[in-house]
This record gives sequence, C-alpha cells and structure tokens, in this order.
Amino acid sequence: MSSLEFMWNLGELDMLIEIIELSIILLFTNYTFVRIANVNKLTLKKHILIISSSCSISVFIKIIQLRVDEYLSMILLIMLITLINIINFRYKTLYSALITMLSISINYILYSFSIMLTFFPVSIFNIKNDCITLILIIIIYLFLLNKLYKIKKIKNGIIYLQEKLKDNFFSILILNICITILFLIVLLQNYEILKTSKIGITFIAISIIMFFTIKQSFDLYYKQNLLTKDLEQTKVELEEKKQEISKLEKENLEFSKTSHSLAHKQKSLEFKLEKLMKTGVDDKSKEAIKQEIQNISKEIYKEPQQIELPKTEIESIDDMFSYMQSECIKDNIKFELQVVGNLFYMINHLISENELEILLADHIKDAIIAINHSDNENRSILVRIGKIDNVYSLYIYDSGVEFEKEVLENLGKKPITTHADSGGTGMGFMNTFDTLNRTKASLIINEIGKPCIDNYTKVLIFKFDNKNEFIVNSYKNEVVVV
Repeated sequence: MSSLEFMWNLGELDMLIEIIELSIILLFTNYTFVRIANVNKLTLKKHILIISSSCSISVFIKIIQLRVDEYLSMILLIMLITLINIINFRYKTLYSALITMLSISINYILYSFSIMLTFFPVSIFNIKNDCITLILIIIIYLFLLNKLYKIKKIKNGIIYLQEKLKDNFFSILILNICITILFLIVLLQNYEILKTSKIGITFIAISIIMFFTIKQSFDLYYKQNLLTKDLEQTKVELEEKKQEISKLEKENLEFSKTSHSLAHKQKSLEFKLEKLMKTGVDDKSKEAIKQEIQNISKEIYKEPQQIELPKTEIESIDDMFSYMQSECIKDNIKFELQVVGNLFYMINHLISENELEILLADHIKDAIIAINHSDNENRSILVRIGKIDNVYSLYIYDSGVEFEKEVLENLGKKPITTHADSGGTGMGFMNTFDTLNRTKASLIINEIGKPCIDNYTKVLIFKFDNKNEFIVNSYKNEVVVV
C-alpha cells in the first residue's frame, strides 16, 4: 500500500486498529463538546461514561460501516454521541445535537489534517509499518487538538457560539455546514469513490448547495436582527410615551387640585364684589380686591422653569437646545424637547452638525418671535428630533401667530419677514432652503389651527427623506406644493 493511498484510506488496517483509531476520535469529540458547551466540572462518573461509550460506540459503528453502509454508520454515530451527551450533561436535544455535530466535524477535520501532515514523514523515511504510521497520525492529531484548546476564545468555552446556537437561523447554518463536512469525510474515506468521475460532480453540487444555504441563512439572520432591533426601539419609544403620559396626568391632577381650591376663593371674591357694588366701593376696598386678584393670578400662572433637557450626546446640539431653553424662559415660554433614538447616523450621513445647529437656531428663534407677537395664553414650543416614523426628522411646534399668505408664497425665494421690529430678517428660511437642497430633505409646514389654550398653531417638519419637497398643509383646507 502506497503512502498516499494510506492517507485517504486506512482500509488495509485490521479491525482492532480501526476501532482504536475511531475510539480516539470519539473520545476527543466528547471533550471538544465539553469545551464548546463550557461544562464546568466533569465527575469521575462522567469521565467513565465518556471513555466507555467511545470504545463501545466505535465497535458498533465499525461493524455497521463494514457490513451495512458507511453513510448509515455516520448517522448512527451522530445519534449515539448525541444521546450520550444528553445523558451526561442534561442539555436540550437540539442544542446537544448541534454541538455534537460541530465537535465531530472539528475532530474529523483535525484528523484529516493529521493524515495529510503524516504523509511527509512517511514518504521521507519510507515507513511501511501501518501501526507506526497510525501512531504518528495520532500524535499529530493530539498536537493539533492541544493547540486548538489553548486558543483564548476556546479555552473557557466558546461563549459567542453558545449564544448564537440558541438562534434558529444560526443553528440551521451550523447544521448544514456540519452535515456537509461529515458527508465529505465519509466520501473521502472511500478510496474507490475518489477514482471515479462522479466525485467532481458531487463536489460541484455540494459547493452550490453550501453557497445558497449559507447566503440564505445569513439573509434570514440579518432580517431577524433588524426586526429585533426595531421591536426593541418600539418598546423604548412606547415606554417613553407612557412616562410622558404619566407626567402629563400628574400635572393635570395637580392643576385640578389648584383649580378646585381657587374655585372657593373665586366665589368668595364674587360675593364680596356683589356686596360692595350695592354699598359703594372705597379706595381701601379697591386696593384689597386688587391684591386678592393678584394673589389668585400668581397661583394660577407659574413661570416656566428650567428643567433638564434630554441629551443628544452631540455637544454643540445640546448647547444650542440649552441656549434656546434659556431664551424661552426669558420670554415666559414653555420649552419642551423630545429626542427619539440616536442622532449620530443623522449628522454623519444626512446633515452636518453645523447645518443642523443653524437650522435649530433659526427656527426656534422664529417660533419665539411668533409667540411674542401672539395674544395666545398658551406660550409653548415643542421640538422633536430623531428617527420619527422610520425617517430621521426635526419637528418644531409653536403656539404663536400663523404664517401670513405673503410669507408662505415667498419662502425660499426672497428674504421676507413681518417681524423686522423683533429682529426678524427673513434670511433664516433662505439659509434653510439652501440646506434642504444640499441634503435633499423635505420641508412640510402644517398649520394646525388658530391660537388656542390647549394646542399648537403650527409645526415645521424637516424630513431627511431624499425627496427635497416643500409642502404646506393648512386647516383652512388650502394645500400648496412647491
């Protein structure tokens, strides 16, 4: 028997040597399982079961392989080793089967490499003794295993793999790869098959199947990850909404308590006024009534407080929001900010940090001017920024005066403002349209309604949707698209 033929087929060896060979492979297959699964402690009983099962299964498998079929023997081998591992380590069936197949594949690959490497000393020293050749194979095999076990990520168990095997798509991928490897091992062990032309067709077929299997598995795994991330983000947004609703309900409850208390004071004051109207009002009484009215007004109206704003983690943008909040407080305007998700993708791919900063400054300032020119008791600005409805956007709500028709018709065409006395120049929208054209973003202006106590009058929506549209929607049933 030539050295090359021996590398691929040890069929000339007697049954005892073949059983020893398989027993060693199965023995270390079990210990590879232990490494991958990160089994903490092996008792004496487990060691005995591993050694005894490796020997007994080897005898049984060799009989099946020689007298029945090689492929059936491989299937039975996988099933029996899996069963032993389930009994020994109490893992779930599917998880045990996957790690078992992976362990068998790793050991057969290493053993095949050992056979290839042994070819060199066998050829150089012209070794004819099969037993010596087998010992050399086993020595190289144990050396490769030792090096594998010393790899840092494998030394204390493959944590990454343990987690991924719990994922269905990743499990399917590992399963297909292992089956293919084991099928090839059986194929390569048969020297007669290697002589036929069918081996080329077989390898081509296997390669095509493997390519599409791996591609499809990774596609499914990627889609599942995206769905998981979207679900987690939706949960976070839902939790934020719940907290916001809870906060508003608490504020509403506090306002109701205050209103209830003030109702009694109001009725008392009305009674006093009616009484004084009948008897005449002197200066002292007038001053007392005036003071009472002022006291009630103070209890009803609370000036905006500087609350801590949510952070975008982008320093210049957070500084701009803080500055605009301070400007709102000076003018008794309530300023709210909602940050949805992470903004780093937005400033890295859709709009520059400097452009976003200018956009915020221009339009929050416009909102402050609009509120200062309104008699609306509701003095509020709300800014929402981030990934809203799956599109990175900036929303700026305010309760100020509405846009005049002349302003809307000339937006982006020429500088125009109706509030020059308050510092308005009309250049803000000129800069904005330049930014929109560069970033291919859209501007949508929604006119919500007339000034009222419980809602905003309008909202400017900047959507980074690559459409570069300008749309005006009005509650007056007028829609302008430019």
